[in-house]
Amino acid sequence: MSVITISREAGSAGTSIARAIAEKTGYRLADKNLIGSILSKYGLIGFERIHDNIPAFWEGFDAQKAEQRAVTIDMMNRTIQALARHGDVIIVGRGGFAVLSGYADVLNVRIQAPLAVRVERIMNADALNAEDAEKLVREKDRVRNKFIETVYGANRETAVAFDLVVDTGKIAPSLACDWIIQALGDMTREIRTGATQAKNIEVDQILADAVAEALKK
Repeated sequence: MSVITISREAGSAGTSIARAIAEKTGYRLADKNLIGSILSKYGLIGFERIHDNIPAFWEGFDAQKAEQRAVTIDMMNRTIQALARHGDVIIVGRGGFAVLSGYADVLNVRIQAPLAVRVERIMNADALNAEDAEKLVREKDRVRNKFIETVYGANRETAVAFDLVVDTGKIAPSLACDWIIQALGDMTREIRTGATQAKNIEVDQILADAVAEALKK
């Protein structure tokens, strides 16, 4: 009933690694689509816009938008906690490492790679030239970093926030997958009696049921 969170840089192959881990372990993948589908059941349909965009300065003076953003982020955090309580999931992005910091049954993983490597991967994947690919990578980095810093007061580029950091510029994604699975097994065996665990998080039953239903699909 353990959990893996994957924080990844754009072009680091983090998403494909998460999928490979899910295939090998049988864990369910909780990505933006699954989390978004759960939030939509609560009428929160602006999830991606809020997560993937830095609010304009003037939005800070719009009480309605500020409240909507706060409600959506709170619900996203509660959904991540409910997913962790369910267990056997891989939570991709969405600040999962920050929400689930300190739990003995959660393995927080960071996937990164040098900028040049990531740009080349994005060029190949999206058929972009080098300039456009670099702009895309830098913008995604900027937005994701700002979200984590603003919402959680955390820095996703520091190793201390994670249990395992893998550089796919040096380590092949297939090997990274194996390392993470091995680390998961080691972590699970080393959980001490009385340690704080995500499986004991208190979750609203309606939300718990919504999460269980989403994970069945």
